[in-house]
Amino acid sequence: MNNVRDFGAVGDGKTSDTLAIQRAIDAGGEVYFPAGIYKTGTIYLKSNGGLCFERGAVLQSGGNEETWNAPDFCPANRTSVYEKNNGRHLIYAYKCENISIRGGKIDGNCFEWYNELSKEHPYFELKEHNGQMIFLCECENVRIQDCELTNSPYWHCFLHGCNHVFISGIYVHSNPMVHCNDGIDLDCCTNVVVSNCIIETGDDAITLRGNSAVFGNDERFCENITVTNCVLEAERADGIRIGVGNGAVRNCSFSDIIIKNSNIGIELAASFTKDTGADMENMEFSNIRMNNTYRPFQIIIGPIKSYEEFFTSEAVASPAYIRNITFNNIRGEFQASSRIRGSAAKNAIDNIEFNNVKLDFYGKGNAPYFGNDGRWDKGSYDCAYRIKETGRISFKDCAVKWCANEDLWKSEIEADDAEIIIENCVFPKDSK
Repeated sequence: MNNVRDFGAVGDGKTSDTLAIQRAIDAGGEVYFPAGIYKTGTIYLKSNGGLCFERGAVLQSGGNEETWNAPDFCPANRTSVYEKNNGRHLIYAYKCENISIRGGKIDGNCFEWYNELSKEHPYFELKEHNGQMIFLCECENVRIQDCELTNSPYWHCFLHGCNHVFISGIYVHSNPMVHCNDGIDLDCCTNVVVSNCIIETGDDAITLRGNSAVFGNDERFCENITVTNCVLEAERADGIRIGVGNGAVRNCSFSDIIIKNSNIGIELAASFTKDTGADMENMEFSNIRMNNTYRPFQIIIGPIKSYEEFFTSEAVASPAYIRNITFNNIRGEFQASSRIRGSAAKNAIDNIEFNNVKLDFYGKGNAPYFGNDGRWDKGSYDCAYRIKETGRISFKDCAVKWCANEDLWKSEIEADDAEIIIENCVFPKDSK
């Protein structure tokens, strides 16, 4: 094990330790960080090695004055004009095997870029900023364990095209007013276990994606993913978000999870462009408790011109599909209705099962897209589930309880052009 101090690292939070850390990595094997604050730019991991932090050791982004990777240093690296991501990363590995990150704290120092509040919304003003804090691409046998990830200016931990991944015991947290500060994003990854984690962010807590196009003709799937025993929070976004891309997400299990203080509990969103979309199939969500979550479920095939026209706009002909999805034993309290919207393709959303799903509603029914405080995606209908243009959706042993403003809610389920099956459910109002 290589001690970074033996290679010249200072760890005083002021001196740049980038070169010293990289020398320790390049020497081979695992790199050890004693207690201290190690200011750095991009560091590049190597196979059969990794980072091991002593308690009290912090790896911190040094800001714009540090040395960072070029945006085009890797074929799969992406920038975003819309989200103002410049494609720079704090920790990076490309086509490595047997790598690990253990212990300590990794601090993305997001306030180097986010330092001014927006005049339009209760968030920081979006400015050009660094990209994913940790970016591991096409790596084999990855372990991220018992560490704290905080203050990323973009997604905290992004794995793209990785296989055999173990993420356990990590604590991810960041200011909820920072844009696009996702917790864990798994894109085209296979054979992954995420367990015993606490994720508290403003944007999506955990996301599964299917961006296969960056690998050319080498089609990749996001599959065989297990997420268990976690606490998730996404104040203005999704506790669990599935979708994005042009590939497929399949064969996944989410269990024994608490989702709290989030805008949407679970979202499956297949497409936001006309000709692309991530297919989703064979997933189970079980034993989930949602506390202080605004909307329980959103299952959509887009694009939707605007959320104000969520169910009035004409159906699109996206090629994507969502099928064979099961929700078991889910409880929670909510303000707004769930939204399920298919496409012009027959049965693009099909075989969705809600079993023993019991929801308590405290909202006021119909609501506009923007809330009184300027927060977006607050639209609601006067029903618990609004469904349109889908195949089979079944409800078995489910219940809806109207806990406030009962006269403002009209039905449990309002469905158009959909096959709805209801069995042994407690729905006090008439569904239509």
